[in-house]
Amino acid sequence: MFWKEFRAASDAASHYRPCGFRLGSGLPYRLQAGSCRQHGKVLDTIVIYPTAPQNKVEESKKILKEMIHKYNISLISVGNGTASRESEQVIVELLKEIKEPVKYVIVNEAGASVYSASKLATEEFPAFDVGQRSAVSIARRLQDPGGAGKD
Repeated sequence: MFWKEFRAASDAASHYRPCGFRLGSGLPYRLQAGSCRQHGKVLDTIVIYPTAPQNKVEESKKILKEMIHKYNISLISVGNGTASRESEQVIVELLKEIKEPVKYVIVNEAGASVYSASKLATEEFPAFDVGQRSAVSIARRLQDPGGAGKD
């Protein structure tokens, strides 16, 4: 299973402009989103609320569309953790509404919470909260699927 996921993420990352975008739950009711350049430099992080109980789907899609345009995002990674299927549904709807050729891939979130709470992550991103650091971790997996565990 690992090699199948690794190959899918590696293939996806190699065929698209080198910009990753991550959606994954930071708390049960919010999603963190982070955008990174090819070498993992963080461009932006946001919090959106597309899932229950807030269900701010249209507002969330508007924010995501703005980020896609602003940063020329071509590939979105959706973490496979809490609310991943709901997040995927929002992304699928969003992709139908835009003209840009954006794709998405579901990535394994294993280790993201460990990294995001670590001393290393805190030193690298002192102004970020745990959810923002987790978003960066997941987005970086698109640039280096094999190094995901060493964020």
